Amino acid sequence: MPPRDVMSGYGVMVQEICNALDQPPTHVFLQGGVGDLAAGVIAALRQYWGGASPRPIIVEPELAACLFESAKTGAAKKVDIAEEALMAGLSCGEPSGLAWEILSEEATYYLTIPEEMVAPTVRLLARPLANEAAVQAGESAVAGLAALIAAMEDPSLAEKLGLSSTSRVLLIGSEGVTDAEIFSMIMEGLEAA
Repeated sequence: MPPRDVMSGYGVMVQEICNALDQPPTHVFLQGGVGDLAAGVIAALRQYWGGASPRPIIVEPELAACLFESAKTGAAKKVDIAEEALMAGLSCGEPSGLAWEILSEEATYYLTIPEEMVAPTVRLLARPLANEAAVQAGESAVAGLAALIAAMEDPSLAEKLGLSSTSRVLLIGSEGVTDAEIFSMIMEGLEAA
């Protein structure tokens, strides 16, 4: 399936999300990978909200940060992956050309997260606070939430990203549990191999 078709599918998802909102989010934290999800969502948000579109923040694993490195150099950059990330769906070494065209124009903020942030975030969703619905999310799905939590715990980063108590943040969980064994290990507090 060509990247354009994949990104178009993300646009349908965004249309449904935006139709359910009465005002635009101020921020959207998006999983990186090769960039197709992020680019597709950003483009669809821009089409829907125009100049009121949320500030996009791209999140990748430290172990596979091709978009982060591309943003630093201003051009699509391939990176070598020495160790696979727990967020296997985001463990990508080279941006999609089409996605990078959009991201290089529309995204300003790129963050990387360490492996140790993934499991606690998966558990937080699966074992929520009182009166919240449990969400069984895959490791790659939690990148945005993990980065948001980290940003809100770091006042200087939150300020740089323009986050405050009045921010309306959109997060998209891109997958459910894709590997039952890894999910079980995470829930038991064991280290996934």
